[in-house]
Amino acid sequence: MLLSDLENQVRLDLFDPAGSNQRWSQADIDRAIDKALDRYSAYYPNIVYSDMPTQPWQRTYPYPVSWNASYPVWWIERILYPLQLPGSSFAPPSAGPLATAVAGSGLSVGNYHYAVTFLSPGGETTPSPLTNVVVASGAQSINLSAIPLAPAPVPAQTLNYTNIAIGRNLYRTGAGGSILYLLATLSDNTTTTYSDSLPDSMLLTMAQAPTVNTSGIPCWPPRERAFSEFSNLFDSAVALAVGGNQGSQGAVGGSPGFTSTQSPSFTLQLSTDELPRDNTRVLRIFYATKHQLDSNGSTIPEMHRDIIALGASAYAMQAYQVPTNDNFLFQDGTLHDRVDDTHIPTAWLTIAQQRMEQFLTRLQEIKQQRDYSSAARLHWGAIPLRWGFI
Repeated sequence: MLLSDLENQVRLDLFDPAGSNQRWSQADIDRAIDKALDRYSAYYPNIVYSDMPTQPWQRTYPYPVSWNASYPVWWIERILYPLQLPGSSFAPPSAGPLATAVAGSGLSVGNYHYAVTFLSPGGETTPSPLTNVVVASGAQSINLSAIPLAPAPVPAQTLNYTNIAIGRNLYRTGAGGSILYLLATLSDNTTTTYSDSLPDSMLLTMAQAPTVNTSGIPCWPPRERAFSEFSNLFDSAVALAVGGNQGSQGAVGGSPGFTSTQSPSFTLQLSTDELPRDNTRVLRIFYATKHQLDSNGSTIPEMHRDIIALGASAYAMQAYQVPTNDNFLFQDGTLHDRVDDTHIPTAWLTIAQQRMEQFLTRLQEIKQQRDYSSAARLHWGAIPLRWGFI
């Protein structure tokens, strides 16, 4: 569902079809939808996760970079650390594939970069060093050869488990670009050649290359960690860790000002013995954002989309002022004619309140459903076992 689909649905619920006599402008409808989406997301946020490398002896980290810049991080939901068994990850490929431009069509003229990663049952390594190739007119296809093979299985240091490579991913930039996008997946560890003529327009919609090595054996059961959030609310010595203020994501560095005054952060409640010794450990951070609803798509579950339409129609009716400002009581002197529309504002307000009550009731149902399926948490963004009605 796109935003335009919901706009049409809201107008149908309001009996406000397209035409020159619409009560609500498009801006009014979009504002009402945004209000309903904010309220819904507060009850049922979009939960996603991001992987972050650890830093030596550091407890405090900045918020992860959101999956979409238009939908920033609201709060941290839970943190898994360490994500993988120590020493079970594959090292990234030490060299990229060989690339040769050959006669053909499909690719644009320009400079291209290629890289390869190793795949494991648990994740993926970071990319290999880049391979550069220049495409000229008439030779707009590229043959890759000597694609690196994954190494032998890696045993974990602490337990009797062995990590096995299950394939490799090929990544490529667009012509003259610097961002690596997924080109193809080789689901074996024997293929060493590949022919590429995929146009840039099809490539740029693919996933980008990973920045964290997650190819290790995942810890099971997952190790969830307690943490404290300092979301630009105050500065506290408790938030400080060896390394000082946080810099870019997952890095120790200087952020101007006091801790968390410019960058929201969280602090893991770890003993000194549990602090990471290097940057090979991985934090998996689950965080909440507002649900996406725009011209590119939506993250709202199908079974909840009626709630957004219901809430938007309620907010739109509350914001519509014409019935409350244009009413009158008329009566001529001989009582032959009497016109009374003073009940219109009362009737309008009653219907608007009924829809808002229906909207809030549906939100309570969602909250109860989420409560029943969630364990109790003791940090911000969690849902206690006996979460009551608002």
